[in-house]
Amino acid sequence: MWYLLVLLLIGVVLVLFGIGKTIVSKQYICGIWPAGIGTVLVVLALLLCAGWNGTAYYPSTADLQSSLTICNSCSSEFTLRTMFYVSFLVPFVLAYIVYCWRAIDKKKLDKEEIKTDHAY
Repeated sequence: MWYLLVLLLIGVVLVLFGIGKTIVSKQYICGIWPAGIGTVLVVLALLLCAGWNGTAYYPSTADLQSSLTICNSCSSEFTLRTMFYVSFLVPFVLAYIVYCWRAIDKKKLDKEEIKTDHAY
């Protein structure tokens, strides 16, 4: 799969360029963009290598037909649907945490409040 090798090499070069140029040049502050795009390309190449053409990502030494591929090791439709709904709720949970944190931090503690018996 030469195309995945090209994708991987482009991603690695972008990551190294973003890191190197940011370290060398004090005025260059946009290194996150090439490094971020390079990271996405590297991870995409690795995932496609594991999932394309029935490639075994965990080969069996006893029986090659029993090697793990994406097709024979993924979850059932019920599990994937449940995980989708649970992950859909994560932003609401994070928003609730931010709301509660801001409500708690509205009034800062002062020295007199700490000296009383009601300081928890």
